[in-house]
Amino acid sequence: MRGNLRLSDLKNREYSSSRLMNVKVPAYVSDAIQRVAEQLGASKTEVVIALLNQGLDASERALKGWRPPKVTVSTAGRRCTIKGCGQTHVAKGYCATHYQAAKRGQLKPQA
Repeated sequence: MRGNLRLSDLKNREYSSSRLMNVKVPAYVSDAIQRVAEQLGASKTEVVIALLNQGLDASERALKGWRPPKVTVSTAGRRCTIKGCGQTHVAKGYCATHYQAAKRGQLKPQA
C-alpha cells in the first residue's frame, strides 16, 4: 500500500508495506468508511489512508507559514531593581511605577 494514496488512486492501486495503527473511531465513521470502500471496490484501510493523506495535504496548506507563538519568560518572583523598592518586576528591570518614571526621564540613574 502506498503512503501517498488518494481516493482517486484506489481504482489503479499498487501494494507496498505498511504499519499497523490501532485507532478507535465512532461507529458512524466506520460505517461511512465501509460504504466508501464498497463503492470504490477498495479495502477500508486503503480508504482511511487516502482520506488521511488528503486531510494532511489540506492541513499542510492551511499551516503554511505558521509559526508557534514566542515563549514568554515568566517574571514571577522577579523584583524591581531600584534599591529598597521590592515591587514585582514589570519591564526593563523596573516595577510599574519606576518604569513609567524612567520612561518620562524622571528616574535618576543608579550607580
